[in-house]
Amino acid sequence: MVNQFVFRKHDNVGAAAAENDSQFLDECFVNTGDVDFLLDRNNPKRIIVGRTGTGKTALLHHLASLDIHVIQLSPHDLSLNFIATNKVIAFFEEAGVNLTPFYVLLWKHLLVVELVKNKFQIKDENSYKTFMRSITSIVSKKDRNKELALDYFETWGNKFWLTTEQRIQELTSRVENSLAAGIAGKLSNITFNAEGAKKLTTEQRSEIKEHGLDAVSRVQIRELENMLLVLEENIFDDSRNPYYVTIDMLDEDWADDRIKFKLIRSLIDVVNRFKCLSNVKIILALRHDLLYKVLHLETIAGFQEEKFKALYLNLKWDKSDLASIVECRINKLIRRHYTKCDIAFKDVFPSNVDGRDALDYMLERTFFRPRDIIVFVNECLELCAGRPNISAAIIKEAESNYSAERLQSLSNEWNTILPDLMHTSRLLFGLKEHFDVSIITQELLGSRFEEIAFSLSEKSSDPITKSLYSLYTTKNANFDSVRNYILREFYAIGLIGIKTGPTDPISWTRQNNLSRLSPGQIKPSSSVHIHPMFYRALGVRY
Repeated sequence: MVNQFVFRKHDNVGAAAAENDSQFLDECFVNTGDVDFLLDRNNPKRIIVGRTGTGKTALLHHLASLDIHVIQLSPHDLSLNFIATNKVIAFFEEAGVNLTPFYVLLWKHLLVVELVKNKFQIKDENSYKTFMRSITSIVSKKDRNKELALDYFETWGNKFWLTTEQRIQELTSRVENSLAAGIAGKLSNITFNAEGAKKLTTEQRSEIKEHGLDAVSRVQIRELENMLLVLEENIFDDSRNPYYVTIDMLDEDWADDRIKFKLIRSLIDVVNRFKCLSNVKIILALRHDLLYKVLHLETIAGFQEEKFKALYLNLKWDKSDLASIVECRINKLIRRHYTKCDIAFKDVFPSNVDGRDALDYMLERTFFRPRDIIVFVNECLELCAGRPNISAAIIKEAESNYSAERLQSLSNEWNTILPDLMHTSRLLFGLKEHFDVSIITQELLGSRFEEIAFSLSEKSSDPITKSLYSLYTTKNANFDSVRNYILREFYAIGLIGIKTGPTDPISWTRQNNLSRLSPGQIKPSSSVHIHPMFYRALGVRY
């Protein structure tokens, strides 16, 4: 069979990103059981958490392809940038007013509208009137709580077919007017934008905080509090006809980070509140570094992270799952052009590389994510034009480009937290594949810092960069503390693994572990293991 074909120029086994993988994704989707967790409305798991490339978007795409009701949303669809660019909102945010109640209200309103509009196909005034006749006959006016829900439909229903941006603008205008009312008269010469808030005195800031809290509490859609009961008992009451709402692309650049993180945290709260609906499930996809940033951005009174952990569906892959992905995609590629026979991994790849099983060799150089192995195979295929199979030499040659590309990808993934990572990762350049922490002396770190300093800025927001400048520009700086901090950050993102003691195993974070090492866990005798994915990019000696 191998002699019946040769790979063509530009052959590949699919795109790295699911949204660009239309040729392979549907046919080559590998279900590891996560789909069943999401479909089960009684299962609390509804926030898909994974690093870049673990298959979050692919999972939602597969869910939407099933014969069920799925409403697909993204922050771009919801025009949330309108809030992020609103000057009055920015003013009160900068002044320190807690606008979380407004953000929670906004998400509840948006989700109720999308659900009802989709179920009753409300597209214009006629379909709205048909809906109102239907819902009025269903909901008893004798129930005061449900009567308030009807008031909500009467007030907002005739706007259901407006664009999302128009609905958000109307709701935001209510808050904007309530916040601004009374302030302009009390405090003169105030400019309602973020820069204006920065010029406030301590006394003015205190007065605005008090006023803002009162204004936000007044801007409520009282009827919304009763909507979940009506949705549960009167609208989405058919267990044979469930509805799913999926929200993806939250990690994209759709708003300023400060507002974006607060909106996402409020959304997580609302998703938790919607659990009471038996036949509706709101499902989010969140990158695990973004989730960490969102939950730890700032402390909010009463916020308890623990109550959300049951909602997380952490995506994990094992060797057999990833092998299935590679074989399925190789089969699709080869069958499309050459043969109807089933193709196994060993038919195309060598039996070993440097004495290691070829698949093991390649997977060791991944974070055990579908995207990594797809990119690695594609790099190999780039070098295979005119050949019938992939040799060990080709895998090693492809590894050079693959490793550099993966380091750049890691830098992009953690850009919001460690924007200088492409430069600070060079602190490890040329070291052995594993070494004791004590090898990193103050002199060694200092020389490495000098090599990359021209690419860095003392004003950088990157905490690793800040710690380096602090170490070499501040008297009595604690070298051990800075060294441990840098290693713990490199560990958290997966750049290195840590063997804390002689009898301990090597610890890695590549499988979505949100926990971090404490300062005391890393000792001079602990050993650092650079991840094999980055051997070539960092010139590691192995």
